[in-house]
Amino acid sequence: MKKIAFIGPKNYYRAFKLLGFDCFESEKGEEAEKLIKNLKEKEFDLIFTTEDLVSSGGLGVVVLPGLKEGKEKTTLKKQIERALGGAVSTSFLD
Repeated sequence: MKKIAFIGPKNYYRAFKLLGFDCFESEKGEEAEKLIKNLKEKEFDLIFTTEDLVSSGGLGVVVLPGLKEGKEKTTLKKQIERALGGAVSTSFLD
C-alpha cells in the first residue's frame, strides 16, 4: 500500500484522516518544507499540503488550494480525485 501524507492546518485533519493519510500539523511554510523533505526520505509516495504553506510543489507533492475567500470547494475535491485516480470517495467534501 502506498504511503500518503498530509501536511497543513489541523482543521483539515478530519477529511484526510478519513482517507487514511498520515497527517502532520504545520502552520508555517518553513516548517512544512522541512516536513516534506523528511517524509520524502521516509519513502512517502504522495504528500498533500496547502498552497498557503508551499508555493511550488515538488515531485510527489500535491499542493491543494487554500480556503481563502473566493475559492471553490470543488477544486479541492477534483485535485484529490485526480491525485488518487478517483478511486476514493470524496463525498465528505460536498
